[in-house]
Amino acid sequence: MAAIKSTRALTASTDGSDAGAAFNVDTVNNRVQVPNGATIQFYSDAYNTNTGQIGNGTFAGTQSATAPDPGANGTIATASLGVSRISPAANRTGCILQAGTIAGQQVAVVNESANSVTFAVAGTSTVSGGTGVSIAGGAKAIFIWDSSTLLLY
Repeated sequence: MAAIKSTRALTASTDGSDAGAAFNVDTVNNRVQVPNGATIQFYSDAYNTNTGQIGNGTFAGTQSATAPDPGANGTIATASLGVSRISPAANRTGCILQAGTIAGQQVAVVNESANSVTFAVAGTSTVSGGTGVSIAGGAKAIFIWDSSTLLLY
């Protein structure tokens, strides 16, 4: 059976029109389309735990619900997060950034306090630059998990 190509092979719409379309599969141009400002939402379960979304051309990973103090030699969470918020109560050293969960995972660590965070040596912190990497108060750093080296860069 020959396939019939269509620019509207599969369309989901609130009212059956292009104006109400939220999703479309275009088999002529080999595209999946999300028109009219609709958002693609990702969940890790049955629609309860948001793990990210794409909307208006922007990907947004999940932001941590709290901004904890990692403490001296403490661990900063990255699992299932796109943004890990922290708020150290004092300047912290020897911190660890939790290993990534998937190859290429990107996580931004946002320091919401006036105090700095400095990481432990690479073998302990999983941060490639080790003790040479700090996040100043009121600043952020973006890390990418390299599953080959088992380090965040």
